Amino acid sequence: MGTRLRFGGILLLAYVAACGPKKPVDDAASTKTDAPKDDGTGGVKWEGASDDDKQARAPGPPAGTPPPAATVGQNRTDSYDKEHTEITLRRASRQVKEHCGEAKDENGKASGPWGKTTVSVNLGHNGRSKGATIQAPYDTKPTGRCAVQAFSSLTFPPWSGADTTIEWEIELVQPGK
Repeated sequence: MGTRLRFGGILLLAYVAACGPKKPVDDAASTKTDAPKDDGTGGVKWEGASDDDKQARAPGPPAGTPPPAATVGQNRTDSYDKEHTEITLRRASRQVKEHCGEAKDENGKASGPWGKTTVSVNLGHNGRSKGATIQAPYDTKPTGRCAVQAFSSLTFPPWSGADTTIEWEIELVQPGK
């Protein structure tokens, strides 16, 4: 047992020598701090921070401060957001142009009519379309029903005013052209 005790003591001494307390670092350049430093302009400079980082750390308004008057109610207005709604309508128009001309009748045949026409889209103030209609002779044909369906399920920014109906030009393209 004496040998074991001596061996354990040697291991303990080897461990303390290898993992014992470290010597303090005297080199000031190798120490790093996250403390702010005075930048000489009365402001605080964070060492190693970029200008974007400094901007992000800039204090904002105190909690509970109301937003500036220009941004109050900015998401909802009295009429629809023409720019964003037109983006949605153009996207639907592209889908109609690319796919609805190929709509088939009960005989499995793409029978038209094709060409340019107008769709009336009822824009609900809640941000969803409330239906669409298309002019004759498209209204009773598969191409027209396809177009009406494409414009009946749109979403766009809501507003606080009344629902609005707009006219939107579309093109139904004959397959193979």
